[in-house]
Amino acid sequence: MVGLLDRLTGRFLHGLVSLGMTPSRLPWGSCGTVALDARGRRSGRLHSTLVTWAEYDGARHLVVMPAEEPQWVKNMRADGGHVTLRHGRTRTDAVLREVPRDQRAPILRVWYETTSLSANPRRHFGVDRHAGIADFERLAARHAVFRCDAAERER
Repeated sequence: MVGLLDRLTGRFLHGLVSLGMTPSRLPWGSCGTVALDARGRRSGRLHSTLVTWAEYDGARHLVVMPAEEPQWVKNMRADGGHVTLRHGRTRTDAVLREVPRDQRAPILRVWYETTSLSANPRRHFGVDRHAGIADFERLAARHAVFRCDAAERER
């Protein structure tokens, strides 16, 4: 039942983001939810998933929640890091660059402070919302973090 509810909630939220009916930047912080489009590494078709970005040190960052690498990450890596971020009619071509493990902890902490209000991040991270930096240093090896840079090529 929980899986079905998660899927239905995800589809509903994806629809709201696609229509631009959610804030792409939350009013109380430097984060937001967007649809990420990545070209399939085998099919060449665009695949879309919701991601939540957080701003750290003047740049937007995406965090991979599950410890195993999801399909969007595999597809993005196969396309040289190129993705499109969408919110409503706004489309931004971006290149995702992986942050080294030893630099991830503060980014994970900033991202988690906002996203831990949802059950999914809490389930994947398993730490308190106000956990210390040492807890996030332990998580850094299991959760990839990507910095979003402006795309350098036409899509």
